[in-house]
Amino acid sequence: MNFTFREYGSFILCSLAIIFIAGCTGSEKYYSQAALSRQEAFNRWKNRKALEQQNQTRITGQLSLQDCIKLALTNNKMLQFVLQEKEFARGQELSSYSAILPEVSLSGEYKRLDEVASFDIPSGGTISLGDIDNYSASLRVTQPLFSGGAIPAAINAGRLSVLLADQMVRAALQDVIYLSVRSYYDVLLNQYLYQISADAVRSAQAHLDDVKQKRSGGVASDFDVLRAEVELSNFNADLIQNKNTINIAKTQLLKTMGISQDSSFTLSDVLIYVPMKIEMAEAVEVAYSNRPDLFGQEFNTKLQRELLTTARSKYWPTISGFYDNVWAKPDPHSSTEIKWGHSWYAGVMAAMPIFDGLSREGEIIQQKARLRQSQIDLIDAEETALFELTKALLSIENTEEFVQSQQLNLSRAAEGSRLAEVGYREGINTQVEVIDAESALTKAKSLYYEAIYSHMVAKLDLQKAMGVLSPQLQDDIATKGEEK
Repeated sequence: MNFTFREYGSFILCSLAIIFIAGCTGSEKYYSQAALSRQEAFNRWKNRKALEQQNQTRITGQLSLQDCIKLALTNNKMLQFVLQEKEFARGQELSSYSAILPEVSLSGEYKRLDEVASFDIPSGGTISLGDIDNYSASLRVTQPLFSGGAIPAAINAGRLSVLLADQMVRAALQDVIYLSVRSYYDVLLNQYLYQISADAVRSAQAHLDDVKQKRSGGVASDFDVLRAEVELSNFNADLIQNKNTINIAKTQLLKTMGISQDSSFTLSDVLIYVPMKIEMAEAVEVAYSNRPDLFGQEFNTKLQRELLTTARSKYWPTISGFYDNVWAKPDPHSSTEIKWGHSWYAGVMAAMPIFDGLSREGEIIQQKARLRQSQIDLIDAEETALFELTKALLSIENTEEFVQSQQLNLSRAAEGSRLAEVGYREGINTQVEVIDAESALTKAKSLYYEAIYSHMVAKLDLQKAMGVLSPQLQDDIATKGEEK
């Protein structure tokens, strides 16, 4: 059959059209399937989220700092994750004892032969050497006796792994406490700033009402009213911003505590300035005796020494004692006795690898490098501790000066605002002077509480640097009472 050029072209176009339609249909099908799969995934997420919200702890009412810490230690996911490392290390320690325990094995065997060797005897008859059906069962006990120091090294490594995991848990515990307290302080500070903004709004609103009343009496101008309205709007903007900041800080606090975001609470502690004095030598002594990272590096160095001992042990033979007990048919003592028999034997065996010297030496070089790295890490951890202690002590000193300066500045700003209000009512001061005085007072209040917050955070940083953060914080770090 011959095709013309036009017929051939028509055939190609029809084929392309069919392919295009089929491709579009296939694409729509796959897209629909993918969209349906995404919708199902979203529904699973909603169900899982609803279930998690039902299972999560919810709190209402007042929340103290100590309660915040307790909730975080109970529900924080990061701490729960790290606690599993301790279980993992406990399993490692348990496994390490297998190096010293005997190994017991039991085996059984059945073997059928196609034929059995035999020989004829002169008196007639044939004696078979064995049986077509062969049965055996054996018990073997092997006791390691010597492996060049690898056995005690393995046990010590298991114990050190547990100690190292304990320090990881201690570090995670202190991190959670620090984050909880810091988040609690963040909410406290923003609540104070919000209250300051709210007071400023009320004061600005009262001033605006006063200016409007004076304009009605012909004493104030439209400009004065406009200026007061602008000031009120500015304070309202600060109020809205501080409210949003509080919500974000509360969200972070709830996440740190690991409880439901639907919780509703108010903080019962206050920002309060409590001076703190500690010498650098005392702080260093406490840090070197308590910091989990320093203890962790000490244990890690010891662990690397045990691993190096294990690598070096491969240059020594491994010696084991063994005992075998065999039950077999035919009798293992006589192949002509077609019955069950019993035999045992014991001995000592030694094994010494000969042709893997490069592998052994390479492993020793690697473990030496790891040991040196752990020693360097320990020195670096000590230097980090000194840096953090120095930074925290300097922060405490600076924030104490900051607090004291802002205490005096707050008194001055309050008196200045009072004098401006009195002078304005008596016609001595202008409206701009009143607004400036009110703004200065608002700024001074904010700086005062920010200074107290910074001082409390600096003390918290010092406790973390010394490695003494615990569920029960000292009174000079978290203090309840009246504001100073």
